Amino acid sequence: MFDFSRIVRALGLTVGIAAGAAGMGAMAAIRRPLPRISGSLPLTGLTSRAIVRRDRWGVPHISAESNADLFAALGYVHAQDRLWQMELNRRTGHGRLAEIFGPIALSSDQFVRTLGFSRVARREVDLLDDETRAIVEAYVRGVNACVEALRGRLPLEFAILGFQPRPWEVVDILVWPKIMSLNLSGNWMSELFNAHVVAAVGVERAAAIAPCYPGEAAITVPPGTAYSIHMGDAALRMAAEAGPFTGDTGGPQGSNAWVVSGRHTASGRPLLAGDPHLGLGLPGLWYAAHLEGGEFHAAGVTMPGTCGIVIGHNRRVAWGVTNAMTDNQDLYIERFHPENPDLYEWRGEWREVELVREEIVVKGQKEVVLVDVRLSHHGPIIDEVSGPESSPLRGPRDEGRRTKDQGQPASEGLVAAGPGGPSPFAADPSSHTALALRWTALDPSPALTRAVLRLNRAHDWVSFRAALSDWDVPPQNFVYADVDGHIGYALAGKLPVRERGDGQLPVPGWSGEYEWRGFIPHDGLPASLDPPGGAIVTANNRLVGPDYPYHDALHGEYANPYRAERIAALLAASDAHDARSFARIQTDVRSLPGLQLASLVADLDLADPTERGARDLLVAWDGALTPDSAAGAFYDILRYHLPRVAYAELEPLIGATAALGAFGGTPSNFYLERVLPELLARIAAAPAPERPDPWLGEGRTWSGVLREAVGRAVADLRERQGAAPARWSYGKGHSLTLRHPLGGVPALASVFNRGPWPTGGDLDTVSQNYIPRDTATGYFYNAASYRQILDPGDWDSARVILPAGQSGHPGSSHYADMAAAWRAGGYFPLLWTPEAIERHTVETLTLAAPTG
Repeated sequence: MFDFSRIVRALGLTVGIAAGAAGMGAMAAIRRPLPRISGSLPLTGLTSRAIVRRDRWGVPHISAESNADLFAALGYVHAQDRLWQMELNRRTGHGRLAEIFGPIALSSDQFVRTLGFSRVARREVDLLDDETRAIVEAYVRGVNACVEALRGRLPLEFAILGFQPRPWEVVDILVWPKIMSLNLSGNWMSELFNAHVVAAVGVERAAAIAPCYPGEAAITVPPGTAYSIHMGDAALRMAAEAGPFTGDTGGPQGSNAWVVSGRHTASGRPLLAGDPHLGLGLPGLWYAAHLEGGEFHAAGVTMPGTCGIVIGHNRRVAWGVTNAMTDNQDLYIERFHPENPDLYEWRGEWREVELVREEIVVKGQKEVVLVDVRLSHHGPIIDEVSGPESSPLRGPRDEGRRTKDQGQPASEGLVAAGPGGPSPFAADPSSHTALALRWTALDPSPALTRAVLRLNRAHDWVSFRAALSDWDVPPQNFVYADVDGHIGYALAGKLPVRERGDGQLPVPGWSGEYEWRGFIPHDGLPASLDPPGGAIVTANNRLVGPDYPYHDALHGEYANPYRAERIAALLAASDAHDARSFARIQTDVRSLPGLQLASLVADLDLADPTERGARDLLVAWDGALTPDSAAGAFYDILRYHLPRVAYAELEPLIGATAALGAFGGTPSNFYLERVLPELLARIAAAPAPERPDPWLGEGRTWSGVLREAVGRAVADLRERQGAAPARWSYGKGHSLTLRHPLGGVPALASVFNRGPWPTGGDLDTVSQNYIPRDTATGYFYNAASYRQILDPGDWDSARVILPAGQSGHPGSSHYADMAAAWRAGGYFPLLWTPEAIERHTVETLTLAAPTG
């Protein structure tokens, strides 16, 4: 998920550190912190014994008598295998990375402190219900007991960075999901990019070229509002600097999940599959576990540092999850008093902002860094938009680090829009405006933890939907199957109903006309039980049409429909599906847009022989985006250049945005990725590709666009792989390296990293393997972070796989032992019955309250 090469360089973690490790015996240093996983160990607070049976794949099967004992044991086991990852995650969520990484992490801490994840999580602690609190407190006891047991032999990363973990608290369990929500919610950056497009090309042109699903309304600009091409620059810059720590949040994030009823399977029972697509790294995001005790019996994947099975099954119910891609963020342009930056306008009156001072400790610095955060009733102020250079207005960053270019004159680069005429801000040089972020993740609510725990105990469709009523952020699609033969779909999340506007652009915050008047009620969210077709597919595509009652409120930035279409076609091809056919679907790399683009260039007149050779390869291609495919290599580069040629008018804007880093570049990436269906449809519909199309502007033709894109792609590949198209291969430019946060140190790379391996697939294939080309945070690989195939009638037949392994210790045999199987489309059994577990148990650990 993260790329830390920039961080480790700044830290000075050089060859000398690795040499020091080698001097004391590199493998001995790595193996030193391996946890004790057999025999008996004390765990204070247990009322009875907890048994941890680890199978040959490193999966713990945890059994206990009570809820509290079960989750105390889970906390202990998580800390045994993933303590460093848990520490890094909680520090990211609290904005306390600079304490261990130094000044290079300061921007990340400032960004996260401005958003206020830690402040929100601390308020949520007081809102926990008694049952959830008891489970979380038990989990924390388990974590702390393990930390104490590991004193003197903590994981290697603690020794390298030279610090000891502080005791865990309940708030630490609640803060990490906020970062996950940030990674899955990038609309605020899309709003800024849309505003930049409006400022650059005007309202009508921006609406004409904006990516949207068929039938969706074009982009609309609030009357009387103006945008600058510099709007939000400081916020994007701060987020970009935080990117290596918080992850890439604005780019395409996908997942697949589907379920079929028994009439489409060989067994006559439902079958469910899922694979969430997230950034891959070491350690991996997920940790497989099997929990049995008290009211719980569930298996699947957990997130170390949190409680419960997030994706998987229990005794009666199985579920899969995909990101809903729905919009739960809005940017409000707040107008501040020209003489008092602590007053902002609201419906003709001045309101006082809430002021919060954050103190950030920075490793290597004596003085703490002070960050004054201002909050309107909409949310935290994340950026100054406009105002005179002499303005006393301050943004979220401490004033010692503020630069003049973070605030732009109100009259620079503004485009008036809508029937309201010019913006009053453009006309009034004394105006001061700033962006406030409204986001459901910043509303204190500990309901997500409760939702997961309720899912783990759901026994039918009604209790499953009841559990999802607590799921607020991030909004997710759920597919469902149960032992009684039912299948279903449900959207879960807290989604706003706007008084006005569609959430695609920043809106005036002073008028009160664009407020959220409430949320779509849980019973009003899309859901379906036992649909007539007997199959449900969700792949981040739009799932409802204009007949849905809340259609106008349910906005989203949905993924291209290709993965969903391909899955649906493969499901329809058989009525005898089993785990093997589902596995073939999960690893399918046939490119639907690749085949479509191949047909569109088939008759393209090309003068250059290498270009003709590349075209002929593409035309003869079967669409399989495999690592050895020469045609696939050409399609990949052509797909990159085509939207950039077609959208040439935005090239300066896209380049400038990308220069701000991943958080600046990713919104433009996502924008250009989403225009592909529209481009292909327009090329296919053009009656004469050699004739100018007004949509392209400036007398441009589609044949000219295609020729230029082909020329750029061939030139690109000539430079990268030589002049012979037949010798090109997709895998030469598309490979996976599983990277550890400290693996950016060259001498430590072989210790912490695994790979590289050539891989197939891309953003639009069912087996998604997406590597954005333009990202300032460095290498980023988005793919299936977990795959599962579940049969509700035979839980022992469950098949799952992780991209790396269970352990976070580089010296463990389970650090990356699943990587080869994951790449080859293999799985391992997620065992359920005592008999199956007993056959495959290799280590047994007993946890008990200390005696005496």
